[in-house]
Amino acid sequence: MKAIVNTTLVLENSLVWDGVLLFDQDRIIACGPAEQTTVPPGATIIDAGGRYTAPGLIDIHNHGGHGRLFSEDPIHCCDHFLQHGQTTVLPTLYASLSYQELLDAIKLIHEASQQGSGRIIHGLYMEGPYMNADLGANQNSTQFRGPIEEHEYRGLVDTAGDFVRVWCIDPARAGIESFMQYAISVHPDVIFSLGHSLAEPQQCHDLKKYGIRNQTHHADSGSPKGPARGTLGAGPDEYALYDSDIYTELISDLRGIHVRPDRLRLVVKTKGVDRVILITDSSGSRAGFKPNPGTAYGEDLAYDDEGHLAGSRLTLDAACRNMMKHTGYGICHVIHFATINPARMLGIDRELGSLAAGKKANLIICDDQIRINQVILEGETVFQS
Repeated sequence: MKAIVNTTLVLENSLVWDGVLLFDQDRIIACGPAEQTTVPPGATIIDAGGRYTAPGLIDIHNHGGHGRLFSEDPIHCCDHFLQHGQTTVLPTLYASLSYQELLDAIKLIHEASQQGSGRIIHGLYMEGPYMNADLGANQNSTQFRGPIEEHEYRGLVDTAGDFVRVWCIDPARAGIESFMQYAISVHPDVIFSLGHSLAEPQQCHDLKKYGIRNQTHHADSGSPKGPARGTLGAGPDEYALYDSDIYTELISDLRGIHVRPDRLRLVVKTKGVDRVILITDSSGSRAGFKPNPGTAYGEDLAYDDEGHLAGSRLTLDAACRNMMKHTGYGICHVIHFATINPARMLGIDRELGSLAAGKKANLIICDDQIRINQVILEGETVFQS
């Protein structure tokens, strides 16, 4: 038995100032106010030094980090993100990979998920390949511009099986419904996300029956032109805002370039605190490229070889900190955006995403700016600053 004491517990919707959390092996046993939570004799004491104790962070959209992509070296990426409190991650594969490269990456990451720090991998997030090839980063290297081929998507889906948690799709792309139907036939619980797309809201709604539950990085997807000069169109961004079932991903970088601070506040106000998911969209080895003249620069952003914005160099602790800065929401809210909301979207909230008896002891100890002091994975300390 281990006990974290002298801490503030970050619960789903509240704080416990003088809290205690007990865990045994990989499970939380109890958590609550110190005067109501008895520490058993002989328990190993972890003194948090007045810091906060929160659930481990869950990053559902992450291509890689610290100079590597998950498709190249998944263990290297896991080691890096664990140090920043990310105890659950969905490696993200992009449409810039060829068909064979996608197959190889799926197998490589699946093998990594069964060893060492790779245990934080909870499946894959496939950003494509069936999105609008003229939107997003790395457009000159997008591999899937032609018709959606049945033999191709069957090969991808069959190889991935139930390891893919999320498929990102463009509802306006011809043949997308057949792909979705097959993906569900192989993995009935798979989730679809609205990706790079100029789809009309009705096109998004028509495919909701297949399990569209998420929108990929809000404000980075695209919207169709308005019906007349001086009017605005409506696309996946607008559809995600008014559909109360859809979760909306936000990239909150230091300068507010991916999503402007006013837009961040608008999304939280519109969607509510239970439908916002913070992500990193960290892009690994793309970090070396510099932006084109006229493209906004951010020290925590990444750029493709054309000089266009291509994800970030964020970690999720930094994204939480930036969200506090840009919006004024507090630590309880931003932890909510990075833990229980992604857990619920993925359907893993019985095991992960909040501090509660019976859940996995995936924990972080941090200060009020979410600077990580200690990371506990399945009951074992794996990082301490």
